[in-house]
Amino acid sequence: MSKTETSNKSFILGVLFLINFIVGLCLLGAYLSTHISPNTIPYLSFLGLAYPVLIWTIIGFSILWLFTRFKYFLFNLLIFLIGFNHFRTFYSFNNATTTHSTNALKLTSYNIRIFNVYGEKDKFKTRDNILNYLKNEHADIYCFQEFYHQQSPTKFKTRDTILTVLNTKNYHERYTHEMTGKQFSGLATFTSYPIIKKGSVAFNNDAKNYCIYTDILKERDTIRIFNAHIGSIRLTPDDQNIFDNIQNKTIDKNEKQIKGIVARLKIAFEKRAIQIEQVMQEVKNSPYETILCGDFNDTPVSYCYKQITKQLNDAFIETANGTGKTYIGKIPSNRIDYIFHSDNITPYEFKVHDVDYSDHKPISAYFEVIK
Repeated sequence: MSKTETSNKSFILGVLFLINFIVGLCLLGAYLSTHISPNTIPYLSFLGLAYPVLIWTIIGFSILWLFTRFKYFLFNLLIFLIGFNHFRTFYSFNNATTTHSTNALKLTSYNIRIFNVYGEKDKFKTRDNILNYLKNEHADIYCFQEFYHQQSPTKFKTRDTILTVLNTKNYHERYTHEMTGKQFSGLATFTSYPIIKKGSVAFNNDAKNYCIYTDILKERDTIRIFNAHIGSIRLTPDDQNIFDNIQNKTIDKNEKQIKGIVARLKIAFEKRAIQIEQVMQEVKNSPYETILCGDFNDTPVSYCYKQITKQLNDAFIETANGTGKTYIGKIPSNRIDYIFHSDNITPYEFKVHDVDYSDHKPISAYFEVIK
C-alpha cells in the first residue's frame, strides 16, 4: 500500500472515530438521563430515547475497530461496560427455564386502544378478535389501558361481554374522560379473585392519564395490583404519518412537524417524571406485596424506568430474552409496556404476545408470593 493510500485510510478511519467518539458521548448522556429528571434537563431524555440507535452504532463500530484499530475498540468497550446495566434492561438474556407452579396467578396487561371503536369498517371485528384472544389467555387478572365502555343501550358491548366471556366477575374501572354518546375511555382491571379495596392515583398535569390500584385476595395473600397509563405523548395523526411519508412532503412542512413532535415529546418526558414519582410514592406506601403494570410510554433507558426499578423488579428482565418490543405503531419505539413486582413475589414465563389488534402488544406473566 502506497503512502497516499495509507494516508487516505488513516484519514477515513480518523473521521469514523470522530463520529464514534460523538456517539460515545451521546451514549454517556443516555446513561445520565436515567438519573436526572426531565424537569431539570429536559432534552437529555432524548438521548435515552435514542439509546437503541446509539448502542447498535457503538457495537457496529466496535466490530470495525476490532480488526483495524484495537485502541479504539477498547474505548468503545469502556463505554459499553460503563452502561452494561442499561444494556441489560434493553436486551434481556438469561437462562430462566423454571415453569410456574399450579398455585401461581397469571396477569395479562394490554393497551387495547379503545377496541378500535372509531374504525367504522372493522371495529366489531377488532373487538371480537381481542375478546377471542383474551378468552384463550385464561388469566386470573386482566389490566387494560385505553379501555372503552359505552352505557346501554349499545351494540358495541365490551365490559359486560368481558365479565361473561372471561369469567371475571370482579372489576375496577376508572374512566379518565367521557366521549360523546355516553362513551367512556380509561383503565379497567378484571379479576376472578375477590377485591377487598379499590383506589386511584390522579395526575394533576394530565387528567387523561391515570393509575388505579386493586387489592385482591388470593387464598390468604392480599396483593395490590397497580394498573397505570403514564404520560401519553398526544401525537396527532399527521405527526404519526410523517414516519411513513416524510420523503414525499416538502422540507418546510416536515421541519414544522418535526419541531411539533419534539415539543410534544419534551412535554411528555416532563409530565411522566412527575406522574411516576406520584405512583411510586403510592407503591412505597402499599401495605401489601405489589404488582405494577401498564403502558408507561417510556423505554428501559429512561428516568421513568429508573424510578420504578429503585423499588420494584422488572419481570421481563428476570424471565425473558431479547428486546421485548411492545409498541407496534408507526412511531419507532421499543419496550414501553411493563409488569413490575415487589421483592417477595417471584415471576415466571413473561411473554410478549404476537398480537396486532392494537398499536401495543399484550404482555403476561405468572407470579407467586414467596412464603
